[in-house]
Amino acid sequence: MCGIAGFFGTPRSGTAEKTLARMLAAIAHRGPDGDGATFFPEAALGHLRLAIIDLAGGGQPMATTDRNLHIIYNGELYNYRELRRELAGLSSTFRTDSDTEVVLAACHHWGVTAACNRFRGMFAFALWDSEKRQGTLVRDRFGIKPLFYAETPEALLFGSEAKAIRAGLAARPALDLNALHLLLNFRYIPGPATLFAGIRQLPPGHCLTWRENRLALSQWATALPTAAAVPAGEQEEHLRQRLRQAVARQLVSDVPLGGYLSAGLDSSTLLALAVKEQGRADHFPTFTIQTGDSPQEAKEAAATARLFGAVNHQQAVPLAMAELLPRLVYHLEVPKVNGLQSALVARLASRHVKVALSGLGGDEIFLGYHLHRLLATLKPYGAAPLRPGTRAVGALARLACARLGLAYEEGYRAGQLLGRLPDFAGAYGILRNVWDAPAMRRRLYGPRLLAAPLDNAFELLASTWPVHPDPVTAAADFELTNKMVNDLLWNEDRLSMAFGLESRVPFLDEDLVAAVTAVDRRARMPAGRLKHLMRRVVAPWLPAEILARPKSGFQVPIHRFFNSHLRPLCARYLSPERLRADGLFNPVFVAEVLAARPHPRLRWHYFLLYLMLGTAIWIDIFEKDQEVPPWN
Repeated sequence: MCGIAGFFGTPRSGTAEKTLARMLAAIAHRGPDGDGATFFPEAALGHLRLAIIDLAGGGQPMATTDRNLHIIYNGELYNYRELRRELAGLSSTFRTDSDTEVVLAACHHWGVTAACNRFRGMFAFALWDSEKRQGTLVRDRFGIKPLFYAETPEALLFGSEAKAIRAGLAARPALDLNALHLLLNFRYIPGPATLFAGIRQLPPGHCLTWRENRLALSQWATALPTAAAVPAGEQEEHLRQRLRQAVARQLVSDVPLGGYLSAGLDSSTLLALAVKEQGRADHFPTFTIQTGDSPQEAKEAAATARLFGAVNHQQAVPLAMAELLPRLVYHLEVPKVNGLQSALVARLASRHVKVALSGLGGDEIFLGYHLHRLLATLKPYGAAPLRPGTRAVGALARLACARLGLAYEEGYRAGQLLGRLPDFAGAYGILRNVWDAPAMRRRLYGPRLLAAPLDNAFELLASTWPVHPDPVTAAADFELTNKMVNDLLWNEDRLSMAFGLESRVPFLDEDLVAAVTAVDRRARMPAGRLKHLMRRVVAPWLPAEILARPKSGFQVPIHRFFNSHLRPLCARYLSPERLRADGLFNPVFVAEVLAARPHPRLRWHYFLLYLMLGTAIWIDIFEKDQEVPPWN
């Protein structure tokens, strides 16, 4: 796990050495254990190391013995030992015990596409072929590891974070107003864009090739892996094998590791399997933040740890948001409403271990969100005979809420949702807080955003919505390939690497994902029972008290959190004077929400204010170069 940065071509922002040095300095937090750089007439490769495998011999950049192919690599290849044995039988020789050298040898022997399809892990890497004078960027199938790039007339700059590229450009990139608009709708930026105009993400499962200043983008992996169907009577045992395999793979490490722990099924399963695989609980400490939908979340997490004999470290959410929020925005490079918990648990874990397993992905593949149940419930109401009645009820709900002065509170949005059916892409958007409409833009936006050419968020969602007759399956596939990479995995990488911690996600093991998603949705979630199949699969490993716990999200109650932690920041970042100066948001909307009595039904409004706060902080950091103090 590391940070990479470099360029193909000859950027005009200074000498190659100085440009690369600035790029690496911008992401120095990603590599506390070492650094390296190699320069070529038309390229530069830089690496910052967080040493996890082969602590003595895994330094980078690394080259083949003939010095033709060079690599900088960020990630972990969990099946590298098996591939190493196979490659050794094909006359490859190895000088280290690192997975990096296996990635390099595999690409050299089999080619990038064939090699990547054999890899089981998380990765983003850059290759430079000195003989062909060709550079290649590669990203893993699910986008677990990030990779950004920017094209200039002279060069292609790339790095693990956008701030590395920003440091290497001759001119500071502007705020991308369309990306900001989409962020305010989705709460993440869908697609390859970032808030920095001109800096983009390499899409998951893709390669980008540079040669003689020309680019070629290609896809090496389908969005979702596929697996052969398994007879119904054998499915549960097959999934047990895949789940055990996924956890065992991701326990490979030459440094201490542990796991994040909530009261839920996903992290409890990882704890049970990690202890089972390692044979002793004291080798797997767990880490919990004292927050969540349920007030019992932290107590239940501690009880789970005790059941397996594991140590559980806990920490409360601090009040010092004036210090924490700028650090979050700096590392995330985008305002995010769900980043605080990820940062706090990563900081806590980093004080004890260097690698942590995360339960991210379990809800996506095993169908564990209330959203999945809602869509299953709504599916019949999209049928033609019921549409007129459904739409009429929706219209009445919107009218009643509007007359009560509660436009776009929870009841209003419920009416809007019913009016969308049978457009399940649109219904999903409303459930996930998409709001885009001309009247809403006028209510929320200031003159800069109102004058900008902006995508229609609902049309963008419809254009990327999976074609599937079942809205639950379509939503699950969409979230796994969109929200997962641009929201949840984004947080997971940036906010673990901020503390020199490697976060691993066993539920996104390719073989496990393929096996689970091959099972029909009705078997995964029969009659709306969330994670029904998963509960049956993990029943041999978990006690009944864990299996019986209701779904509890690892979330901060926003109406209480806003008033206790964020309201004091509004005078600085959302004052009428500041809002008019930035020109992005409507001071009237902000004043109305701040004057309202705090209530859960205004969640949407508070989340928007949170994003507006974060945007002002982003401007201070990335446009005004305000210094951000380091984490302590």
